Amino acid sequence: MRKIVISAVVFAFLAAGCTGSFNLTRKVYNFHRSQTEKWSDELCFLLVAITPVYGFATLGDAIVFNSIEFWTGKNPIEMSSTAPTTRIAQNGQDKATMTYDSQTQQVHVASANKGVIFERTDNSVIAKNENGEVLYSSVQNSNGDVAVYDSKGNLIQDYPAGQIALLKEKYLQK
Repeated sequence: MRKIVISAVVFAFLAAGCTGSFNLTRKVYNFHRSQTEKWSDELCFLLVAITPVYGFATLGDAIVFNSIEFWTGKNPIEMSSTAPTTRIAQNGQDKATMTYDSQTQQVHVASANKGVIFERTDNSVIAKNENGEVLYSSVQNSNGDVAVYDSKGNLIQDYPAGQIALLKEKYLQK
């Protein structure tokens, strides 16, 4: 579990990018996925996929809204406060649940009866247990290096910026 948590803390930095949040496209997706009946969901999906709704939303995000977000730091298309998004991964008897809460911007990962909450700030990711106690934290400095610390603040691993770039290339360019 320790290696998984440390890897997830480092991966949170790898997954960060500057392409924008694509809030308009996500709103279209959330709209068509909000249908409660599977047939109405499929019909709604076909309507937004066949008509150029997704194309216009993505184009608007890529050219206008994400550019505004890049320069101002705030996307004019705000995501509404939606219910947490949950995904389940299962391999045989092993099952893990990952929930993202857009209001708190926290990721909660639970496996068996153990849960970990990941909180992201501008330059760090903190992994906490269910009681809010810090398990691990990682900090990225201005050079791009990432340092991972245990709950007592002891340095566990330091990843140079070059190694982070190689990891991004390896895991995010597929």
